[in-house]
Amino acid sequence: MSNICYNESGDFMETNKEVRNDELKVAMITLNLQNDKESEDEFIKLLKSSILIIPAVNDDKKDEFTFMLLVNQNQDHYFQCYTDKDEYNKWSDAKESKEFFLSFDELANIVVSSDSEVKGLVINPFSENIVLNREAVKNIFSNDKVFIEEKKECPKEIKRKMKRILEKKEAVNCAYILSIVKNNISGYLLIIDTKAKNKEKLFNEIREEINNNIEKINLDIITTKYDIAKELIKDMKPFYEK
Repeated sequence: MSNICYNESGDFMETNKEVRNDELKVAMITLNLQNDKESEDEFIKLLKSSILIIPAVNDDKKDEFTFMLLVNQNQDHYFQCYTDKDEYNKWSDAKESKEFFLSFDELANIVVSSDSEVKGLVINPFSENIVLNREAVKNIFSNDKVFIEEKKECPKEIKRKMKRILEKKEAVNCAYILSIVKNNISGYLLIIDTKAKNKEKLFNEIREEINNNIEKINLDIITTKYDIAKELIKDMKPFYEK
């Protein structure tokens, strides 16, 4: 066992409330049994909306708390988290720590920004034992999130070429496009209203055609259902409509 310290904030609260993640636990069991894309997608969907129990010790005098890490046989350090109190109590040091409650996004943000010594996180290490390395946590955490530092109108020539590509896609109802700067890198954000069941397949097809017919550009694609998309397009008209 090891530990890692953080300054205390209102986000990491000790509480007496009961936390249960029954659907998530079922999804974890299914993932271990089937290990296919469908079960993985269901697990990720439920994980992203979960509140998890994190064992920690807080020091009121120093205004900080210490997450208790697990160390495997290779001396790799992992954050540990639990779906419910029963799982938490399977940890031998449970009585020596306190239960803190974090959303997956809060926990993922800590994992991604933590010291490189920490390899990732493990969920229910004494039963389902789902291990997510830092890269997996980062991918889940950043999926459907676009952090934009600057946005402006997209060049007309790019719009015209993209419109030709989207006209071939029956599943696309309308689309918006912006020039953006994200993480100091210039690129484009394509926001699509679509009825496609397999959105990832549609996005990949669009990217391929853009790279083949326009140029290799830095492109993010999201759908209009996300809050950030709604905020970005609220004063815009689509450049393409079916």
